[in-house]
Amino acid sequence: MDLTGIGSVMNFAKGLIDRVFPPDMSAEDKAKAVLAAQELVEAREKAVIEAQKAIIVAELEQGDAYTKRARPTVVYMGLFFIFLVHVAFPIVKGWSGQPIPDLALPEAFWWAWSGVVGAWVIGRSAEKRGSKSDAVKAITGKSAAKQ
Repeated sequence: MDLTGIGSVMNFAKGLIDRVFPPDMSAEDKAKAVLAAQELVEAREKAVIEAQKAIIVAELEQGDAYTKRARPTVVYMGLFFIFLVHVAFPIVKGWSGQPIPDLALPEAFWWAWSGVVGAWVIGRSAEKRGSKSDAVKAITGKSAAKQ
């Protein structure tokens, strides 16, 4: 399992070289081309990460306090939807005896909600242990002035 992503970048670059350059190309030239392609792909990935970082920093630096509370809101609204679909509606269905359609939260909800909750819980746990890193500040929405 490639946790760093380097293997996938290398495989992508090698696959690209194998498709683009002729099969009779020397191994040395292919190696150079793979290295150049890897550098380009890594530069693109760094640019994407930097852009995402800039967006997150801009959101956290704005004056709107709600943006900083958005993660807890997503957590609580997700819990509310889970309660409705898996507790409230089945109880109403049982009491009323009326046919109420079975509802299910989509798989995309579970992936998105669990990702937000996981990041928020990890960040809050680190914050409560006294961590003051930039990553924890980004996750919890705390500014340096408030800490």
